[in-house]
Amino acid sequence: MDIFVNIINIGLVILLGYDLYWQSRIQIRANYSYWQVVWGLIIVVWIASTGISSWSYAVFLALFTLLNVAGGVSGIGDKRIAATGVYNRFRPYAKFIGVTLTPVSAPNGAEFVVAIFAMAPRRYVRMIFKQPLTTMIGVLQQVLPETVPVTIQKIN
Repeated sequence: MDIFVNIINIGLVILLGYDLYWQSRIQIRANYSYWQVVWGLIIVVWIASTGISSWSYAVFLALFTLLNVAGGVSGIGDKRIAATGVYNRFRPYAKFIGVTLTPVSAPNGAEFVVAIFAMAPRRYVRMIFKQPLTTMIGVLQQVLPETVPVTIQKIN
């Protein structure tokens, strides 16, 4: 059983390295997704409740937890966006069919931008940024292909 868990651990280390590489290329970070950590911890506690029988198993739980913590980081990178999650979260800009930016002013005076990256068919990646709209537009103009339209939506 330890050999199987060690093979999974090697895969998780490779996945963690891949995640860290693309996260290091993020230019504008979105708000952190705490739900990613909550669900990861629920799964880890559930798995750990069966009993930790070896060091390989303990390393697996630690790597799984670390991947869930890293999975909450999202943002706009130089070649891809980093969505939240553990699996298939780094998407190249060529896959998008449109981007919608919605500036929002909260009642407490905080301002943020909701960005929705649309992929075909009916798939979306939503992120919330604490950056000004002008900064968001400037970065997106640098990284998005000319064929991907950017729409600015106003809330009345």
